[in-house]
Amino acid sequence: MIRMREFVFLILIGAVVLFSAFKTKQDGKDYGQCLQKVNKKFGAETLSCPASTKPYKVWFVNTCNDTLAVKLAVQEKSKRWRTFTRTQLLPGDTISGYACTGVGKYLYYTKQYKDNSVDLPSDEVIDSSNQE
Repeated sequence: MIRMREFVFLILIGAVVLFSAFKTKQDGKDYGQCLQKVNKKFGAETLSCPASTKPYKVWFVNTCNDTLAVKLAVQEKSKRWRTFTRTQLLPGDTISGYACTGVGKYLYYTKQYKDNSVDLPSDEVIDSSNQE
């Protein structure tokens, strides 16, 4: 009877080790690879930029099976970044962002939407660290 308990214990330990290894691999996923740019356009009409002569708009789609939290930043000619946040970008959903006087530069940050151990950067952090 002791051998049977040892056998069951070893199987349970093995299952825990395998599950831990799988979970670690999933947690290490690069969610930035889940976003794919599907379109970009200078001159795209944007209601928020009625007087602009050079608006720039960019669109991304979530290509993974995971729901994401995404922060997209599009750079204005003034070097400031206009930001757009989606806290639940479902698989197949699209996020877009624009700059009224765009230069064609954008940044994005992603995480799994329920992952509270990771924060998306604030607008201030984006502006201060990306002034190129």
